Amino acid sequence: MSEANQRYDDEIDLFDLVDDIWSNKRWVLVGLVGTVILASLYLFKAVPVYKTEAKVKPANASDLLEFDRPQLLGGYEIAAATKDVEARLAPAIFEMDVESAFSESKSALLSSGYRKDFFEMNLDKIKTIPGLYNEDISMEQNFTKFSELFSIKTSGNKDHETYVQLGLELTEPKLAAELLNEFVEYALFRRLRDTYDTMTSKVNARLETLNYQANTMREEYLGYKARRILELKEAYQIAKAVGQTSPVYRNMDLISGEEPPLYMLGSKAIQAEIKALENRAQIASDLPRGEDHFIQGLPSILVEIESLQGLQVDFTKIHIARVDEQAIVPVSPIKPRKLLIIALALVAGVFVGIFMALIVAAYGKHKLRLAQRNR
Repeated sequence: MSEANQRYDDEIDLFDLVDDIWSNKRWVLVGLVGTVILASLYLFKAVPVYKTEAKVKPANASDLLEFDRPQLLGGYEIAAATKDVEARLAPAIFEMDVESAFSESKSALLSSGYRKDFFEMNLDKIKTIPGLYNEDISMEQNFTKFSELFSIKTSGNKDHETYVQLGLELTEPKLAAELLNEFVEYALFRRLRDTYDTMTSKVNARLETLNYQANTMREEYLGYKARRILELKEAYQIAKAVGQTSPVYRNMDLISGEEPPLYMLGSKAIQAEIKALENRAQIASDLPRGEDHFIQGLPSILVEIESLQGLQVDFTKIHIARVDEQAIVPVSPIKPRKLLIIALALVAGVFVGIFMALIVAAYGKHKLRLAQRNR
């Protein structure tokens, strides 16, 4: 055979391929039917998977009014940098607006820890779903399988509304809707409770600080009062000893602005001041806070303490997010996608059949060449 003829024989002739396929068309049909039958068997045996979804949106401003109590907006604190009792507005004890509340809600719904706690709480119910729980693997591995059934979608910058959408895929449609709704409710309630506990802790910390300030101011006041009375009693003894009954400098200018010795006040004035200091509690007995009114800045602190102690936040009226769409029982499964699988089986079947027809044709040509050589 010449080289030109050999090159010609090595080339693929499209028309020969078509003839080979047509002459072995029954194998095309066999491949097609076989592939479709396999796909049908898969669809018959495959367990349908259902997906349900729930959507959560931000709360309204009215849902957070309980966190807007005046007591939580800050009070007055004493400046510790100086000895002067200077009152200034303290920062808010606790704040939560709609945006921060929804941020907390989103983190709760995304929390793997919350999901794991929910998984363990509902383990008996989850075990009733075929194939979802395997006794042969660890709890962590079972939870990982369960967690992978969740899907989460959050709104983006191009969306007209803010939301978090959760999905759950299970073979039991009723349980899928039930579990997803229970998880959303659990996650939002758990984060609300944690937020409430945070607020309570901050209020208690503020009360502890205020009580410490109040006690410190009382101690300083009582120390000053006791020291003043002792100094006055000492001056009284001196005044009596020198016969100083009336003030010496009553009508005199003080030299160089220096305060004269206490005994120069005179024994009468000294004794009157001692009596007034000792009777302060009795003088202020009709006032709501008694002798504390003599301590500059302390009444405002006591007012804030009483206000915080009387703080009542109705936990049941707070919503950090709103469930806009609850999960409903899905009607049709998302897996397997029957039409898509059948369509792919038809396409794959044609290719498998063509491949089989070409193999049969090639085998026939091979046998023919062997027979020609043996002649």
